[in-house]
Amino acid sequence: MDFHPPIATRSTEELLKMSSDADSWQPEARALARMELDKRGVPVEEVEGREQEFKGASLVHHELREQHARESYSAREMLWVFLKAPLLLLGKVFGRKLGLDVKLGLSELDRRNYRRKYRQRMALFVLWLVVLIGLIAINVR
Repeated sequence: MDFHPPIATRSTEELLKMSSDADSWQPEARALARMELDKRGVPVEEVEGREQEFKGASLVHHELREQHARESYSAREMLWVFLKAPLLLLGKVFGRKLGLDVKLGLSELDRRNYRRKYRQRMALFVLWLVVLIGLIAINVR
């Protein structure tokens, strides 16, 4: 299996990261990185120590993502999102024509695993649209 750049040309620091990161690297790449570290005389204890550090950091990252998944907006924050929803939605629809890149904030919530906040924000946008349609229907009669 070929890797670009080749495993042997990578720095020792890169190899230590590769050997520790099971989520990002294939088992073959990790094994080759360990073999190259062994060739370079890097102590096994250092490699294992790095792996333990990475597992610890990975666990902390996982716990943070799980914490984010449970967080929700306060009532004040939900009111603020509801009030600024028309500006965001109109900006998203018409902003491109004006050369603006208006963000609804959903991709950032999704990227950071704020599942509950994502659903709440979507619900507030939909609620605002329902209110708008209701107001239009009342005024048309």
